[in-house]
Amino acid sequence: MNFRTRTILGRTGLEVSRLGLSASYGVPAHVVEQAYHEHGINLFYWGSIRRPRFARGLRNLIPTERDRMVIVLQSYDRTGRLLAPMFERGLRSLGLDHADILLLGWYNQDPPRRVMDAALELKEAGKARFIAVSGHHRPYFGALAQRTDHPFDVFMVRYNAAHRGAEKDIFPFLPAENRPGILSYTATRWGQLLKARKMPRGERPLAASDCYRFALSNPNVDACMTGPANEQQWLEALPTLDAGPLSESEMARVRRIGDHVHG
Repeated sequence: MNFRTRTILGRTGLEVSRLGLSASYGVPAHVVEQAYHEHGINLFYWGSIRRPRFARGLRNLIPTERDRMVIVLQSYDRTGRLLAPMFERGLRSLGLDHADILLLGWYNQDPPRRVMDAALELKEAGKARFIAVSGHHRPYFGALAQRTDHPFDVFMVRYNAAHRGAEKDIFPFLPAENRPGILSYTATRWGQLLKARKMPRGERPLAASDCYRFALSNPNVDACMTGPANEQQWLEALPTLDAGPLSESEMARVRRIGDHVHG
């Protein structure tokens, strides 16, 4: 088993690559295109920091590949008034008429009604096919997963070897039917799991691919977002696809390091 085979993103029905690429950190256009054409990466995250080089890569793909791409546009608007104009500006910057997923960023409780109304209007207008929510407060997502009235098709949650609370706070509460898609982020814990000075005595640092494999080894995680700042960092993530899930011994080591870094 490897992670090159795409999966279905929960109840959206969208077929996505197991790794996604984020725009915020500076990865160049040719890496975006190579990731798609050579490695099957079709999940792209146009977040709050939108780098021109990433946009150029997407714009080069969109004319011929749009139907096979899954594009996430994020909004941090808290007023509801700016959500639609800023979202539509993001669409125009990529030459799109719609995004696959509108992500409401960083909520630890239900978004205000005015924000939800604006998001649902974009969905009803066909400008966003699905709505996602991200946040850091895991119990909120666990409670949300048990509700039948929530409007979210995708949860984007923090999950890494040092922050494993989703294993008890979120994943056990995901419904068997009509499950929201699960995207994970901060797999490297902002790079700390890769630093020698953060390791237990005598332990070598994790590779970036170890961190992504950890997240994807959990069957509740559909896809894991990456945020490479350059081509080298993307090359360090790539072994994830062929290596597949962690072995028992690898998992034990990664969890041991995660516990140390968290402590």
